[in-house]
Amino acid sequence: MMRWSRPEVYNAVRNLSRHMKASTAVHVKAMHRVMKYCVSTPNRGWKLKPNRTWDGKKGFLFRIRGKSDSDYATCPTTRKSVSGYGVFLEGAPITVKSLMQRIIALSSVIEAETISGVACVQEMLYAMKILLSLGLLVELPMILENDNKGAVDMANNWSVGGRTKHHDVRYLWLRELKEQGLVRVIWTSGESNDADLFTKNLPGPAFCKHAVKFVEEDVGD
Repeated sequence: MMRWSRPEVYNAVRNLSRHMKASTAVHVKAMHRVMKYCVSTPNRGWKLKPNRTWDGKKGFLFRIRGKSDSDYATCPTTRKSVSGYGVFLEGAPITVKSLMQRIIALSSVIEAETISGVACVQEMLYAMKILLSLGLLVELPMILENDNKGAVDMANNWSVGGRTKHHDVRYLWLRELKEQGLVRVIWTSGESNDADLFTKNLPGPAFCKHAVKFVEEDVGD
């Protein structure tokens, strides 16, 4: 359900699945809460409503946009961070992800945010290649939104600070894409970053605010 119709519970299910072998009463209670939420909102599902309509004519430029976020060193055992991102085609979500990062971000929050941003851009490029293979056109540069100013500055500036020298080359790949005119990284406020939904369990108002960008809001829920 999480993967195919209810992306708003992605982070909660990902987090719960890490405790399947050594769960406690707290984890069971949290699981029941997620299940109760899904059962009480049976009419919700992917919101696939583009904000523009293609008239079928040649020359139409499809817009791909991404939003990324991370929760730094959230795992108390490994200190790994969580990546969360969403990719939108004409305003409709086509890819979402919530996953524990494979490596430990050593230096700062900036490194974790950059790792998440790179993963999001990879999905954006994949979507672009699919459209191009169909003979369609994509508006460039594609826009990646991130709420960490340090990560945005790293992607838009070739200078490297002392605390970021150890970053792997592939995490500086965003800069190369910027120079090629394929991707532009911009800052957005944390309150406006819908990818926050996939990095942490949010309080009710914030959860509802971001969830409606990915699932259809049913009047009867």
